[in-house]
Amino acid sequence: MDDLRIHELPDLRNPTLVAAFAGWPDAGEVGSGSARYLARKLRAKRFGELDPEEFYVFTETRPTTIILAPGQRALEWPSNEFFAWRDPAGVRDLVILQGREPNINWRAYIAAVLELVQRCNVSQVVALGGTYDAVPHRGPVKLSGHATTLELRQQYERLGIELSTYEGPSSVQSALLEACQRRGLPAASLWGHAPHYVRAVPNLKVSHALLHTLRAWLEIDLELAELRTAGRQLETRVDAAMAENPELREYVAQLGVTPEEAPTAFTDEAMDLHLSRPDPAEVLRELEELLRHRQEPDE
Repeated sequence: MDDLRIHELPDLRNPTLVAAFAGWPDAGEVGSGSARYLARKLRAKRFGELDPEEFYVFTETRPTTIILAPGQRALEWPSNEFFAWRDPAGVRDLVILQGREPNINWRAYIAAVLELVQRCNVSQVVALGGTYDAVPHRGPVKLSGHATTLELRQQYERLGIELSTYEGPSSVQSALLEACQRRGLPAASLWGHAPHYVRAVPNLKVSHALLHTLRAWLEIDLELAELRTAGRQLETRVDAAMAENPELREYVAQLGVTPEEAPTAFTDEAMDLHLSRPDPAEVLRELEELLRHRQEPDE
C-alpha cells in the first residue's frame, strides 16, 4: 500500500500494537501523551509512517509552521508514526502508533494500519484514549474500555477497568477494533476519564493511571515517577485555582459524593442543592482562565 512507508521492518517477538490518536478521542491529551511518553521512556525506534495526503483535510487539520533557525522554517504535517521496542527482559515486544484521527477515508486508513499489523505479526491491539467526564480531579482515576474477546474482558476485570456501555458518535478507535475483530485479532480500547472542568492543560495524572495499568497488563518495565510527580503538581494547581472560586469548590465536592451519600429524593434540601449548582460551562471558562494566568511561560 502506497500510504504506508516502512523504512526497515523490525524483528519483533509476539508484539502488541499500542495506538493513540490525537484529536476527538484524546481529551486532555491522555492517549497521545501516554503514547509519546511510552515511546520516549522506552527509547523506541521509529521505523515507519503513513502518508497524510489521503487522510486529512488540511483546512481542518492544518500543517504547522515551525522555526528551524533564524530565517528558516518548515511545515510539520499531520503525522502517524510507528515505533518499535524490543523488551530485553521479556518475550512480548511493542509497536507504538502515535497518530492523529483522520478526517476522511477511515477504511483506507485502517487498512494501512492493519497492513503494518500483518507485516509485524502483531498478536493484539490496544488503543489508548481520553474522555471528559463528571469526575473529580483528586482521588482514583476512572478507566474504562471495550474488549473484543472474553480473555481480554476477564483481564479488564482483574485490572479494575470498567467495561464501556457507551453508545453514540464514535472515533477511529472503534473502527480499528471492529476491523481487528473481523480478522480474529484480539483488540481492546483503554480510556482514561479526565475531569471536564480541567481542559486548559494536558491531564498527566490520568496519563499516569493509564500507563500504570498498561504496564501491569503487558508486564513491561516502565518508569512512571516523572508522570506521577507531574500529576500531583496538576492537582495542586487546580486546588489553588479552586481556592479563588467557592462555587467551583462546591461543584467539585459534589462530584466526589458517593452513591450512598447522595440525596435519593427531591426533598426541599436536595432541590436547593440541585438548583444552586453553577453552570458547568461557566465553571469551565473560569477555571481555564485561572489556570492560564497561573501557568509559567516555560510550561
